[in-house]
Amino acid sequence: MKKSLIYLFIIFNLFSCIDSEEAIIPKELVGKWEKDFNVEGDSWKVTFIFHSNGNYENFSTRTIQTEALQPGIMGYSLGNYSKREGRLVLSDIRSFYAEDLSNPPSQASLLKEQLEWIIPDEIAEFSLEQNNTLLMLTFLGCNDVLIPRSLANCLPPTPVTYTRVLE
Repeated sequence: MKKSLIYLFIIFNLFSCIDSEEAIIPKELVGKWEKDFNVEGDSWKVTFIFHSNGNYENFSTRTIQTEALQPGIMGYSLGNYSKREGRLVLSDIRSFYAEDLSNPPSQASLLKEQLEWIIPDEIAEFSLEQNNTLLMLTFLGCNDVLIPRSLANCLPPTPVTYTRVLE
């Protein structure tokens, strides 16, 4: 009996020392965040929408028409988000893309789902600035999900500032 109590005590102490990776939904992120990009005459808007239930959506939209390119939704992803060890984690990611990059659709429901590979969790350092109106995201690692895959560009982690959209 005494040995059983000692073993029980040892097992209890082992499990109490293991860090639990508790996922917390960062309520301060709830809402819509946008960033405008201009790359070689092609204008884009990237939008993150963080919902209070822990789900998120991300849209990449071409915003300006040129002679060869039409505006529309180029890519869309959705999944879950949480805060672990002070970092933003995007998980259970599903990604959709425009099959015709020169004439993308105006609705996410018309995009094609990417099913060729498993999308890894994306991890980012984040901070809120200027009274929670700016979100600084620095994605760590190479998590580019582009089609075809040869277009992926694994750049060093760079902070990107998103502005809260007040509706």
